[in-house]
Amino acid sequence: MQRVNDRTPLVVKEASATTRPPTEITVRIISALVLIAVSLVMTLTSLETFGLMIASFTIAIAWEWGRLVRSGGVDLTFAVHAATMVVACWSAVIKCPACAIFAVLAGTIIVFFLRISRENRAQAWWSAAGVYYNGFPAIGLIWLRGDAEFGVLAVLYIFLIVWTMDSAAFLFGRWIGGPKLAPKISPKKTWAGFLGGIVSVAFASMVFGLAAGIVSVGLVLLAIGLAVITQFGDLGESAIKRNFDRKDSSTLIPGHGGVMDRLDGLIFAATAAAILSWALDPLDPGRTLLLWP
Repeated sequence: MQRVNDRTPLVVKEASATTRPPTEITVRIISALVLIAVSLVMTLTSLETFGLMIASFTIAIAWEWGRLVRSGGVDLTFAVHAATMVVACWSAVIKCPACAIFAVLAGTIIVFFLRISRENRAQAWWSAAGVYYNGFPAIGLIWLRGDAEFGVLAVLYIFLIVWTMDSAAFLFGRWIGGPKLAPKISPKKTWAGFLGGIVSVAFASMVFGLAAGIVSVGLVLLAIGLAVITQFGDLGESAIKRNFDRKDSSTLIPGHGGVMDRLDGLIFAATAAAILSWALDPLDPGRTLLLWP
């Protein structure tokens, strides 16, 4: 009987060890891998599936934006915001970017006048700002993906920059530490993480260029520029959350917070890439992005 009692703590200890919950880093990595896999499949399948994915993300962001600025995710304003995103994304898929831009502008105005009678002017502006914050990068990504020859490569190039910058900045920041990049906005981000991310993006863009058969210094320089913009996007979203005294936009993505938290850098990088392509050659946006100057 005594022998059984002696073994009991060991059994309990072994059982508790096997049921230990995964660490935050493990959850973060698993979530990131799932998102990357889904994004790649939807991007490579067709323009329509890519548009569906982007529309789904924008609806989630519309809900998070409402929670952030109005403390209520589902309301009439959310319905207008989400409907605007669906119309804009579909318009971009059928290759009518002018229609998509008009939808975003109209949605912004409608949301503003929906809220102006209920809140102060500043809050109405915040609600309206979510429409173009959400809409323009979505239109830009779908428009770039719509380039028949270089669209897929252009989108994968942007994804590579954002994913590399986010991951490398996180890893270098935790590994090296040191002075903070913007302590009043995002206390965890460091200069070591930022610089490590830039170097990693430069290297990743060179590998991407070699694999795609595009040997160009411009491709690397553009990648570095978009990586910097990605970091500004991350800090910008952090500043918005801090303004509303929130840590995360939601808890939709385990280990990452909300969709806005995961896509903040992509929102800025995609917008910048689309503007550059439009300014240089709106008829071949993917080719323009990858083969400039």
